[in-house]
Amino acid sequence: MTPSATAQPRTGTGISRGALLTVLLSVLVVTAMIASSVIAREDGDSHRRAQVLVEQIRASSQELSAFKWRTDVEVLTSHADLGLTGSIFTSGLAIVTKLTDEISQLRRLAPGPDTNLLTRDLRALIVAGEAGFSSLNSPGGRSNQALEHLQTSFQPTLNRLDADAVVAAQNQQVVAAGALRQSLLASVGTMLLGVALLGVLGWRLAGLTRRVALADEVRALERRSEQRIRALVERSSDVVTVLDRDLRVRWQAASAKGLLGIEPGALVGSPLGPLVHPEDRALLESFLRSRLDATGPATLRTRLRHADGRWLHVETIAEDRFADPSIEGLVLNMRDISERVEFEEELRHRAFHDALTGLANRALFENRLRHALASGMRTQRSLAVLFLDLDDFKTINDSLGHAAGDALLRSVAARIDPLVRPTDTAARLGGDEFAVLLDGVQGEEEAEEIAGRILSALTEGFPINGRDLRITASIGVAFSDESVDADALLRNADMAMYAAKATGKNSLHRFEPTMHSSALERLELRTELPRALADDELRVYYQPIVSLAAGRMVGVEALVRWDHPGRGLLPPGQFISLAEETGLIVELGRWVLAHACAQVRAWQLETPQAADLYVSVNVSIKQLHDVHFPDSVAEILATTGLPPELLVLEITEGLLADDRDAILRQLDALKSLGLRIAVDDFGTGYSGLSHLQQFPIDILKIDKSFIDDLDSDPQRANLVQGIINLGESLALDVVAEGIEELDQADRLHGMRSKLGQGFFFARPMSPERVGELLHGSLDLPAPAAPEPGTDPGERTPR
Repeated sequence: MTPSATAQPRTGTGISRGALLTVLLSVLVVTAMIASSVIAREDGDSHRRAQVLVEQIRASSQELSAFKWRTDVEVLTSHADLGLTGSIFTSGLAIVTKLTDEISQLRRLAPGPDTNLLTRDLRALIVAGEAGFSSLNSPGGRSNQALEHLQTSFQPTLNRLDADAVVAAQNQQVVAAGALRQSLLASVGTMLLGVALLGVLGWRLAGLTRRVALADEVRALERRSEQRIRALVERSSDVVTVLDRDLRVRWQAASAKGLLGIEPGALVGSPLGPLVHPEDRALLESFLRSRLDATGPATLRTRLRHADGRWLHVETIAEDRFADPSIEGLVLNMRDISERVEFEEELRHRAFHDALTGLANRALFENRLRHALASGMRTQRSLAVLFLDLDDFKTINDSLGHAAGDALLRSVAARIDPLVRPTDTAARLGGDEFAVLLDGVQGEEEAEEIAGRILSALTEGFPINGRDLRITASIGVAFSDESVDADALLRNADMAMYAAKATGKNSLHRFEPTMHSSALERLELRTELPRALADDELRVYYQPIVSLAAGRMVGVEALVRWDHPGRGLLPPGQFISLAEETGLIVELGRWVLAHACAQVRAWQLETPQAADLYVSVNVSIKQLHDVHFPDSVAEILATTGLPPELLVLEITEGLLADDRDAILRQLDALKSLGLRIAVDDFGTGYSGLSHLQQFPIDILKIDKSFIDDLDSDPQRANLVQGIINLGESLALDVVAEGIEELDQADRLHGMRSKLGQGFFFARPMSPERVGELLHGSLDLPAPAAPEPGTDPGERTPR
């Protein structure tokens, strides 16, 4: 659409001239043929009339000849007087007059040699007749003289006239026949040519009709297209605007009302400046002026004010069309992109913010950290990084489910964010790890004060799913200096956080250079762990599980160790988490299970005392989520020959709340093999009685933290007694873990706990030491005799 009048549709002037020329030529040719035919026909008619006249001349000649004899007779026989001779002369003269008239008509119809000859004959005949008549009427004339004259002069002339009339008649007959043929040919030719010309004319007219119809259709399409384009432009959300060289509006589409809320034509003669955001006016004017006399379109984003006062993000495409006579202006196509801009801003926000908590994500945090370090070096401004990790978050997440864990993370973020300064950045790095960038701290004390406020805020309860959850955190603090970059500073804070966890959690720790070596050691172990499994550097140690009543070993728990060639024997705490991080825990767990089952089966075959000895093996969550895990356990049992009822698989309490349907299916599949299921660290999670009733559980293992406070914390003692009572009511075996003193063993025995495990009885030991214990070379300490009233009997573990 342009502001100028719409161009007139192309007409069919060329086609009409060609058709008119064809028609004109056709008319001329047909007219000429008709005229030729008419002339031929008239010529034929003339010759036929001439032929009739020749015949009449012959008849008149014969009549005149007959009149001569009658005159002779009368003259010779009756010797008529002069009156009679005059009458005879008058009659002959009438015949000659008629003959003269007929020859005159013939001369007019068919002039030519024949007519000229007949004319001469007539004149000669008249002369001869006048001479005879004169001799007859002269004084003293004689009839015999007149008769002699008629015989010698008049009669030959009359005979010649008759003969010439015969020849003329024959000639006229031939000419008339030729004229007739010519007329007939002319008529047929005219008809054929007329038909041909009519065919050509019809073909041309048909083509003309088609072209006219096509031209009409094209014009109709152009009109519809123009109407459609006009309708689209007027109803489109885009606004087409044409500016003059002074950047004033010459024309604007009606769609301006839909985009800007202004009436069509309201801006004509005015610049766009008043509609443009003040911050964008200079940019837009510079852009528009740069497009004058420029080639091709260009695009710019600006903000325009709507009639209701709000600002719209508008994309403007400008193109110089001054050379187009139908436009002669700078054409702007303006489109509302507010939604797209908002979407882009949302995407940008999502790209740099954590979707769960709304805090900055790792990418944004690291970006701001790099910029803060660069700025701090120029301005001598100090900064610090706090690295925060929630203590025991995995237990909550596993026990209450990921939805509750996510809700807790959101609540933690809401607690942290208000405690930092406007110049600082709080971020969630992933999982339960958070970080805070303190930009421009006055000293280490200020940074640690902010970290302390965060720790105090997190100790207050969080209402999650109807529970008042309490959680702590460990915070590592690292400070900037000229020797560290952003990655190193964040890594230092991370290492300080692990040091805080190692010192008892719910605390903060400042980074020390010696922590770097610990981090390097962890990285090295992570790299070396696959090789350790491949090179058979792993060892399985066994800790006895004892009957508290008899002091006899009834089972063992398999615990893995790493016999590192350079670092010595490493406990599982130094590498199990690495195996879980790398995904190697499934393969490692299968290796431990296979070795433990094979070792216990070997003891059973070697020693009668080990005939009922069972082995308890820990199972990670990744193993339990492996759909092939039940088949793997069945294969190990079949290969080693260990009776299934002497195998116990230990799972943590938190697994009972994680994806319950899937865990239940796996446990049912394992139970169908004949083995038993134990819940490890029972009491630290949030499983309820419904979990114990729904899942196929056989053994409860009381966590060591409850046993440690058994004598000092009556509430913990009551909780332990409640777990033992719960086990009895559900017909479950109960194993008390972490027994380190005789008093603990005695009290648990008095609480009717059947089984115990801990350093008081034995530390984890090698297979050789367990073999010695089974053969009687080693003794286990036994608790005191049960108090009066207690059942000294022992129920064999199922």
